[in-house]
Amino acid sequence: MHPWGLSGPEFLWLYTAGLVVGLVVAFGVRVAARRPRLSEPPHRPAPEELGFLAGGPRHAVQVAIARLVDNGLVRVDRRGTLSSMADGGPTGHPLDDAVLAELTRPRKVAAVATKLAGEPVVTEIGESLARRGLLVRPGRAVRTRRLAPIPLYLLFVIGVARWINGTVNDLPTGYLAFLLAPTLVASVYLSSRMTSALKARTVHGDRVVAEVKASGQADPLERVAVSGLSAYPDAEFSRALADGAAVAFIGGAWSYASAGSFDSFVSTGSSGGSTYTHNYASSSGESSSSGGGCGGGSS
Repeated sequence: MHPWGLSGPEFLWLYTAGLVVGLVVAFGVRVAARRPRLSEPPHRPAPEELGFLAGGPRHAVQVAIARLVDNGLVRVDRRGTLSSMADGGPTGHPLDDAVLAELTRPRKVAAVATKLAGEPVVTEIGESLARRGLLVRPGRAVRTRRLAPIPLYLLFVIGVARWINGTVNDLPTGYLAFLLAPTLVASVYLSSRMTSALKARTVHGDRVVAEVKASGQADPLERVAVSGLSAYPDAEFSRALADGAAVAFIGGAWSYASAGSFDSFVSTGSSGGSTYTHNYASSSGESSSSGGGCGGGSS
């Protein structure tokens, strides 16, 4: 009598089929989360929305700061310290107004971005992008990561039970042990927050960012939004702002690090052949460099 009414080869075939199905389901769930159905084609986002889409909430704040400096409402000195030059009136941009409200005294770019990243004026940008199908909601991203590997974990438990049964009954279990290893590796990988965090942008968001990058008609703020301050045409302006920040902006995909808010995510990219992972819950900004002072405007 075969254990569980299945011979060894029959169980191995069923287990292999289950492994394939589990992997397809796991990756299918993740793909579906990044491919929401759109009711209409996405329109071109505002610069701060593009900044959020390209690099997350702190980058959206940095884009607003760049706009304020460009409009002469904020001054940045050679050390990267921001000072308000505004008269107190509204700017017409809620995020710009929030930045100015933080500049009751001189502050660094990174300090302002960190303070505002979790505020409603910024997180509402993320909510708007999610409603328009350009971002995956943080909660859904984490639920997807947690639920995707469940079929594989169940399969692994069944396989271990069969392996124990075969070992106790002195039956061959080598092939089953060979299949258990990739099942466990895949399950752990799909559950890992850092290595398998779901990309924050949907495929539609990826397309919007790529189109702006490829466009020859993008204005300076849009180029800053999708490529960082180094893309701004005024080198003195770019260096001065970069001096007030802490970490190099690298375009590309970014992923949520945890659920609950848009301002907790992991950004991964490469620069000079190296790769970094950064949790923006602690700091944010561009890479530091030396440069002169700048009051606004472009050349």
